[in-house]
Parts: sequence; C-alpha cells; structure tokens
Amino acid sequence: MSIRPYEPADYAGCIRAFESNQPAFFADHEKEEFETLLEEIAAPGGSTVYYYVVEHEGVIAACAGFCMQPDKASAGLVWGMVARDFHRQGIGKQLLTYRLNKIRELLPGVPVILDTTQLSYPFFEKSGFRVTRITRDYYAPGLDRYDMILEPAGISAPA
Repeated sequence: MSIRPYEPADYAGCIRAFESNQPAFFADHEKEEFETLLEEIAAPGGSTVYYYVVEHEGVIAACAGFCMQPDKASAGLVWGMVARDFHRQGIGKQLLTYRLNKIRELLPGVPVILDTTQLSYPFFEKSGFRVTRITRDYYAPGLDRYDMILEPAGISAPA
C-alpha cells in the first residue's frame, strides 16, 4: 500500500471510491462537486488543493486532500474517503496522519479544520479534532454537517 499525489489517471478510481460510499456517506449532488475538484486538480495551475491517493495492488483504496486558507492561518481537510471494500483496515488513519504531517511541514502551528457528517465525526474526534458546530440536514435529509477543528497543539500526535 502506498500514498502518493493524485494524478489524472486516478480519476476513475477516486470516483469509484466516492460511489462506493453513496448514499450512506455522500449525497447524490456532491458527486458533481467532487468531479469538479478532481478536474481542477488535474488542470495546470487549476487548484490549490494538495490531493493524495492510497493505492493497493493497482486499486485506489482511498483518496483525500487538504488546502491552505489564503491567509495561511489555517488548513482545511477536503474530500477524504476510503473505498467501502477497504473500510476498517486503518487506511483512513494512515491517510489522515499523512495529511497532517504534510500540513505541519508547510504550515507549522496552524489549526486544521474540516466538515464531515455524523457518520464520520467520531473518526476525527479520536484523532483530536473537536466539534465546533452541528448543522442538521446540511448535506441532505439525514446527513448532518459537523464542523471540527484540530488545534495546533493537537497536530503533533494524531491518535
């Protein structure tokens, strides 16, 4: 298993990972947003998102990224997912740790923010993130938004 930067050839594998998590983790309308992000990342100079894939025996097992806020006062985790066939194997934790280490290299001492659902927030909570706000039915009926933050002190040792 290896973690590496996203390449345009990974597009179909990332879409498969997304689709494997529908409708439980992602609403239908979010697929177009994710496709747009992947297209922007592939375009020269098209995105400020750092995006990575986990590849296992030629298959995209997970993908996720982060971006820096324009003022570089914080970083945000974006579009993280593990393909359903690879859930509960520690891949998500490895990819989260990888992203937090990259953020620490580029922007030491900044908070990391994210938004996720009630289904995934416990995963991030175990790694030191805390909930700052909950918005019911934000993504779709039954899919609430959990805004979370990892303070700079918590970045040094994800659980």
